Amino acid sequence: MAKAALHSLTQNLAMGLAPHGIRANAVAPAVVRSPIYEGFITKSEMGSTMDGFDSFHPIGRTGTAATVAFLLSNQTDWDTGAIWDVDGDVMAGRR
Repeated sequence: MAKAALHSLTQNLAMGLAPHGIRANAVAPAVVRSPIYEGFITKSEMGSTMDGFDSFHPIGRTGTAATVAFLLSNQTDWDTGAIWDVDGDVMAGRR
């Protein structure tokens, strides 16, 4: 339900904002190496903690925020209304 709501919201935002030249995309990540975890994981434990999630992802490793940086670039200036599953194949790999 939550992903369906995210998809609907993203598409509606994209359609409504397009006339103003504003793009709206969403990212649906799994575990991503991010400073957000520093609120409850010490920097010295960050690497080993993140490595512990590698087996959760079928691709065998945690992700980075590189896709978000890519979406913010001019290389994606025609992409709008899309949900980017950046999850190391978690959704596709579930059976």
